[in-house]
Amino acid sequence: MKGSRKIAKVLIANRGEIARRIIRTCSKMGIESVAVYSSVDAHAPHVREATEAECIGEPTAYLTIAAILDAAKRSGADAVHPGYGFLSENAEFAAAVEKAGITFIGPSSEAIRKLGSKTAAKELAKKANVPMSPTLLLSSKDTKANVAEIIAFGKKVGFPLILKAAAGGGGRGMRFITSETGLEDELQSARRESQKAFGSDEVFAEKCITPARHVEIQVAVDSKGVAMALGSRDCSLQRSNQKIIEEAPAQNLAQGVEVEMFTAACALAKASGYTNLGTVEFLYGPDGSFYFLEVNTRLQVEHPVTEAVTGLDLVELQIRIARGETLESCGVSKSPTPKGHALEARWCAEEFTTTFVTSTGIVLEVSVPPVTRNGEAIRFDSGIEPCSEVTHHYDSLIGKVIVHSSDRKSAIAALDEALAHSRISGVKTNRSLLLHLLRTPEFKSLTHTVQGTASLLPTKEQSAELTLKGHTVAAAIRCATPLSRWVKNAPWLSERIFDTALAYSWTTTSGDSSISSSTRRVDAGFVVQPQAAGEKAVTVSTVGEVDQAGNRAIALVTRDGGPVFEVTTLKDGANLWVHLPEGTVVLHEEVLGGRKKDSQLEGSGNVVRSTIPGRVAAVSVAEGQTVQQGDTLLILDSMKMEHPIRAPIAGVVKSLPSKVDAIVQSGSVLAVLEG
Repeated sequence: MKGSRKIAKVLIANRGEIARRIIRTCSKMGIESVAVYSSVDAHAPHVREATEAECIGEPTAYLTIAAILDAAKRSGADAVHPGYGFLSENAEFAAAVEKAGITFIGPSSEAIRKLGSKTAAKELAKKANVPMSPTLLLSSKDTKANVAEIIAFGKKVGFPLILKAAAGGGGRGMRFITSETGLEDELQSARRESQKAFGSDEVFAEKCITPARHVEIQVAVDSKGVAMALGSRDCSLQRSNQKIIEEAPAQNLAQGVEVEMFTAACALAKASGYTNLGTVEFLYGPDGSFYFLEVNTRLQVEHPVTEAVTGLDLVELQIRIARGETLESCGVSKSPTPKGHALEARWCAEEFTTTFVTSTGIVLEVSVPPVTRNGEAIRFDSGIEPCSEVTHHYDSLIGKVIVHSSDRKSAIAALDEALAHSRISGVKTNRSLLLHLLRTPEFKSLTHTVQGTASLLPTKEQSAELTLKGHTVAAAIRCATPLSRWVKNAPWLSERIFDTALAYSWTTTSGDSSISSSTRRVDAGFVVQPQAAGEKAVTVSTVGEVDQAGNRAIALVTRDGGPVFEVTTLKDGANLWVHLPEGTVVLHEEVLGGRKKDSQLEGSGNVVRSTIPGRVAAVSVAEGQTVQQGDTLLILDSMKMEHPIRAPIAGVVKSLPSKVDAIVQSGSVLAVLEG
C-alpha cells in the first residue's frame, strides 16, 4: 500500500490497565510489544506480559520524554502508543517521536497542538462554528492579574465558572468557581495539579453549563482525510470532576441531536487535519442544545463500551490507521449501528467518607466472575493482580468492569450483578459507591446530570448501615468457625466454645470516623451490639456450613431472621475484609477493652493526621499562626490529585512536623493545633 508504514514492535509509553490492554491487541496482531516501567513498577503485570521491557527510572519518568525515547531506541521499537494520561496529549512528545523516525500511534503533533490544548481547540471550534460556552483565555501567568480577569469574566457571564487544565483531562486541574472567595488559592492549586499531571500549568476559565449531561462522540480519521463517527457515549455520572460510570450509546437525546453531534465532531476533526482516533466531548443541555467541551486526542478510558456495541477493536484500528490503512480497508465504511447497550464502571483505589480518600496497599486478592447468571460476558480490564502494590504515585484507577446486554435496563442489572460478586482485598476501593450509584432511581431513569452526581452520593446513615452490616456478618462467620486456622490467635479460641462470658470486638475506621461493635454468644446463637449510643443489637447467624479455606471464608448469612445473602471474607493479620452484595467493609480486630492509644495526643481533637499517603505539595500556614476552623493548613498530593488538609478547630498552629516535599503515610501527624 502506498504510504504504508511497517509496525512490527510497539513501545507502550504507559502503565497499568491501558498498557495491558494495548499489549493484548499487539499480541493478537502478531506485533511485538515493549513495556516501560518506573522503579516502583518493576513487578507490575504489564512488565511481565509485554514481549520485552525497559526501565525508565524514577516514578515520574512516565512524563519524561527523553527517558521514553531512549527506551524506544534501545528496544528497536518502530512505533509508540501513548495510551491515555501522562504524555498522550503532549504535542512535544509526539513531535519528538516523529523526529526520531518512529511512528506515533495517534494524531500528528500538529493536530495535538491544535486540539490537545483545550484553549487552542476552543479557538478552532469557534472558527468551525461548533457551539460552545463562553470562555476566558488568560492573558498571562501573573496570578493577581488572572484573578482580576476571572472575576470580571464571572461578573459578565455569571457564576459558576470552571477552571480547567489546558493540556489534559480526567478532572486534573479542574476547579468549580462559585464566587470571588478563595479564587487565588484555587487558581494556584489548579496550576500545580495540572503541572504534575500533564507537564503544563496552563489553565483557562469557562462558563459552567448546568444542569447538563456529558455526551461524547468517538471519531476516526484515516490518512486520506475520511472522517467517521463511531458512536456516542454518555459519561454524565461523575465524581470530583472525573467520570466513574460510562455507557454507550447515549440515550434520550432530542431527535436529530446525535447526528448533529456526529457532523460537528467530524467537521472539527477535519478542520484540524486530524488522523487516527479521538473523542469530541459536548455538554448537552435540558433544552436539547449542546456545547463543545474539548477534544481528547487519544484513546479514552471508556473506549471498551464503544467496542462492545460496535464489535470494533479500537486499539487495532489505531494501529492500522497509523500504518497507513484507510477506514474502508479496515471495514469501517459508515458509522456502525450500535447493538445493545454497554456500561463500564471505574474501579478505583479510594473510599468515600464525606469526601473521596485515596487508598494504597498490597493487593491480596482480585476476583471478578467471567459471566453473569444470565450469561452476559463480564470484561475486566485491570492493572493489578494479587501481590501488586498500589502506591500514591499514580492515578487511583486500578480496573474497569464492562458489561454488554440487549438494552440499558438489562445492562445496569448485569453490571450490578458483576460488581456485587466481585472483590478486591488488601486495598480499599470504591466498589460500595459504584453499587450505590447504579441503584439510584436517577441513574436508572437517566435523569442524572454531571452536576447532580453529588446529590446521589451515599448519606452518612447509608454508609453507617453498610458498615454495621459488615460487623454483623463478620461476627456470624467468626462464631461459626471458632476453632479454624485463620483465627488461631483470636480470643474466640477456647476449649469452652459456648462460653457466654467471652466477647469479641471489631472496629471500622473510615476517614476520620470509626464504628466499633462487640459480639457475645447467647445460648446457641449470638448478638452483635454496636458501640454507638441508641444502636439496636442485631441477632445474626450463618445458614448451613461455612465454606472455609485457609484465611478465606464464604458463607450464607441472615440478620434478625431476614433475607439470606452470601458474603466472602479474607483475614489479613488484624484486618478482616468483608465483601457484601452492597460493597466492602474492612474491620480491625480489637483486644478486649479496645486498642491502646499510640500517643497522648491522639483523640485530643487538636492533632491533624493524614488519612492518606502522599507528598506534601504546599504548606499554607506557619507555626504560631492563628487559624480558623476550615482554613487550609497543607496540600497533599496523592495519586495525581491535590487534597487540602483543613483545620478541624480554630486555634494556633503549635507545630508542623511535615514540610514541603515530605512523604507522609496514612496516620502521620501533619499539624498540631492549640485551641
